[in-house]
Amino acid sequence: MDMIRIGVIGYGVRMDMLMDQLSRLCVEARVVAVADRNPDRVKALMRKDDSPEVQHQMEIDKIDGLLRKCPMDPEKVTFYEDAQEMLDKEQLDGVMLGTPCNTHARLAKLVLDRNMPLFLEKPVGVCDEDLNLLKECSKTTKSPVVVSFPLRSTSMIQEAKRIIDAGVIGKVDHVQAFNDVGYGFVYYHDWYRDESKAHGLFLQKATHDIDVINYLVGEKPVNVCAMKSKQLFKGDIPAGLRCSECDRTEECMESTYNIVRTRSDTPRSDYCCYAVDTGNEDSGSMIVQYESGMHAIYSQNFFARKKAARRGARVYGYKGTLEYDFTKDEILVYDHMSDKETRIQFHTPADGHGGGDQVLIQNFVDLIRGKTTESIAPLDAGIMSAEVCLAAKEASETREYKEIR
Repeated sequence: MDMIRIGVIGYGVRMDMLMDQLSRLCVEARVVAVADRNPDRVKALMRKDDSPEVQHQMEIDKIDGLLRKCPMDPEKVTFYEDAQEMLDKEQLDGVMLGTPCNTHARLAKLVLDRNMPLFLEKPVGVCDEDLNLLKECSKTTKSPVVVSFPLRSTSMIQEAKRIIDAGVIGKVDHVQAFNDVGYGFVYYHDWYRDESKAHGLFLQKATHDIDVINYLVGEKPVNVCAMKSKQLFKGDIPAGLRCSECDRTEECMESTYNIVRTRSDTPRSDYCCYAVDTGNEDSGSMIVQYESGMHAIYSQNFFARKKAARRGARVYGYKGTLEYDFTKDEILVYDHMSDKETRIQFHTPADGHGGGDQVLIQNFVDLIRGKTTESIAPLDAGIMSAEVCLAAKEASETREYKEIR
């Protein structure tokens, strides 16, 4: 096959990091066109230049170990301000979409209507209208879609799925999942703090974990109840205040000064997390009921730090319990009928979300080449996860059970 020509709509940091995974493939695939309203920033990201903005962003991305080692040549890329113009003028084999969350569904429709393979960032939508639009598109499009769900694609979750499907623990009858985010401060210092853009942390963060639970359980979720709290990251500091402008920089443990000096972490930005314009809950929990009547509990926390960080779940059957933990990089399987305990340890790569990004990109390219017809993270999985998280957000605000539509 000739070189695979890929277009990108919304080339931000996440898309830039995925280019590293693209460059590692054996086949020749290249970004030839980008639709983005800030082409200068995109070019700087591609070149990995030494501007303060790009260098700061590169430091930030060490949190996820996603730095791309091979710079791209922006001179070989055609830039557009408008996505539709790019799609009309370019002969593309596939499109990758990484715009702000509230534009995902609308722009995805432009690609799906053209029946082109699509790599779609999560969450796939942020409201009922978005999800309904995508459902209608899925009925008519011939486009294969890969949703950016790297966790389900990791070796750990693939092995957990194999064990569960083999009946080792029996039918899944209960799940307890947790995500204590060690770098949770990024959701209060950076753009995420604007809830009109982030739409809350169920949609921003839990969408990955709920997708993994849905994938492992193999049932459809039907009802959700939820609760969220904002106990720490709130206050009466003036809106828009930055740590660099504050006289409490040295004493405040959430200042960029102390995040770097005392905690040796990397801040995303220096907006005050105690200001009146700081959005987002700082912890949240949901209970999800599935078709068979079994339920899963999921809880996330954004002020746990250092060794308190963890992410994973316990999956219970009558015959045994399977526990996976991304932080420990292992699976434990407990036999309920004996003292047998099986430990499976992994050697997960430091970059690309534990190798999940590489699997997603390979799957996307294989769909383009016709080597497979099956997406490892299909659109319906993205819709289902977003439905659960959106219902949880609504339930936490109305204190009501929400049916998943």
